[in-house]
Amino acid sequence: MKVLIVSMSTLFNEALQVAILDRRLAWQVDTYQIQAPIFNQIVMKKIKEQPFDIVVIEATNQHFTMMIESLKKLESPEIDIMLLVDSRMGEVYHHLKGEERWTSVTKNTSLDEFLILLESFKSNVPFSPNISLKEVDKKILKELAVGHSFEFIQRTHGLTVEEIDRSLYRINTYFKVPNYIESIVKAFEQKIITN
Repeated sequence: MKVLIVSMSTLFNEALQVAILDRRLAWQVDTYQIQAPIFNQIVMKKIKEQPFDIVVIEATNQHFTMMIESLKKLESPEIDIMLLVDSRMGEVYHHLKGEERWTSVTKNTSLDEFLILLESFKSNVPFSPNISLKEVDKKILKELAVGHSFEFIQRTHGLTVEEIDRSLYRINTYFKVPNYIESIVKAFEQKIITN
């Protein structure tokens, strides 16, 4: 698999590149450091010169909306794009809901789960078979459905951030959607959670 990692941080680029290559020796992982949140033709030239299977973009700073909008405006071949985001998952989802070849993943996702998402990336719906919901997943879905924050869920149920992230990964994979907002809708439709 050929992966391009794009970030404004050299340290992030290099750390993620090393981590991926440590687990997937056969992959080709390149990096590109952008100087501003606006994507320019240099990035597109790099993508066109050496076609990548997926482009991973760190979008955790306050300029992520500019980054997304400038990326949408580029005239380019169809590229699968995965945005790594932090606590602004809802805002990023709002910008990506109409994009078929984009998805977003929280940066709190474990490396193993992230690699599985990269390997199974199809359009904007990661798919992994044989995933079932645990009771903790249903509790988290109910809490999110009534508008409780991740911090509230963590305190109330005594969960760690990593446990919540693993649960969100299972939830989104189970429903075959890119984010927990769509998972909540599907959970109501399938009567897994009720009012």
